[in-house]
Amino acid sequence: MNLEIEQGSSYTYTFNLLDMLGDPFTLTGYDARLQVRRSYGASSVLINCTLSNSKLAIVGNAVVLTLTPADTSSIRFAEAESETDEWVYDLEIVSPLSKVFKAAKGTITIHREVTR
Repeated sequence: MNLEIEQGSSYTYTFNLLDMLGDPFTLTGYDARLQVRRSYGASSVLINCTLSNSKLAIVGNAVVLTLTPADTSSIRFAEAESETDEWVYDLEIVSPLSKVFKAAKGTITIHREVTR
């Protein structure tokens, strides 16, 4: 799932999770985590999203990602004059028995803000 974000703007995206039969996946008791990095091999995390920092929330069978303007406005682009930058992310859910499942992954294209 590839996402597009406007730098310096509020952003919300809902990941609706389904089981192998296409039915809503019950997330009761699950944890979730999502990290954004410049590339798959990058050691630094640009944005760290968890339930405890309120950037993620579990609502029914969905994981809701919520970013504030501050989450993206201070990040520097790879190219100084580029209008867009592309990052990678993945979303993992963790069962009550500590089993980890990859729920989503992809790129995030961020569009540079002009008004600051």
